[in-house]
Amino acid sequence: MQPQPKLEPYKKVREAQFLLQARAFRENNHVLTNEEFEQFKAYFIETLSTNEFYAEDPKKEEPVNPFDPNSNEAIMQMAKGNLLNYIPQTLIMGWVNYFFAGFVIMKLPFPLTDGFKSMLQNGIMTPNLNVRYVSSISWYFVNLFGLRPIYSILMGSSEADEIMKQASQQQHGPMPNIGGPGGPKADKVFAAEAENIQILDHESFYDGIIERFIEKYGS
Repeated sequence: MQPQPKLEPYKKVREAQFLLQARAFRENNHVLTNEEFEQFKAYFIETLSTNEFYAEDPKKEEPVNPFDPNSNEAIMQMAKGNLLNYIPQTLIMGWVNYFFAGFVIMKLPFPLTDGFKSMLQNGIMTPNLNVRYVSSISWYFVNLFGLRPIYSILMGSSEADEIMKQASQQQHGPMPNIGGPGGPKADKVFAAEAENIQILDHESFYDGIIERFIEKYGS
């Protein structure tokens, strides 16, 4: 019921992936030998100083059209998702209220404390009724929250994609919105990353590994 997400241009993906590679080298260079470190360092500094991996020319200024539908695509997708969730919920709630208003429709097979009374007996003005009896409107709300994963499947929700995106950001850190509205230009981001790599202090994991092994496991 929702449109398929648009694929990112390959140049945009290549630009972001190269920055991730440079960041991974900067954060995990201790697993490299001194010779490997110098080779990678020279490669990244040289490449980051060129426009080889730019998705577009950072000096190119394009006027933003406020009436462009692509600029408001995220807002429209959010509005569509909220509408698709609101319509079935409203119809079902109206149906339950029309046919079963004030009805007790079931009795729970297990005991509950009086704290659940306001949640399970909404619409019934009987303070002495056992809390195990559930009204129709309360049962609707219980099912509404319990069936949310099913709604997500039927409505084509992208919750799984959001979870994967958040996991990727926790692992690699959020990527800057390069070239986007209010985001930095590619040349600025690449230059800053090159400077960070230039001042790296390298301590290889393999330095003195034989001495450390003998000291720990030698008799």
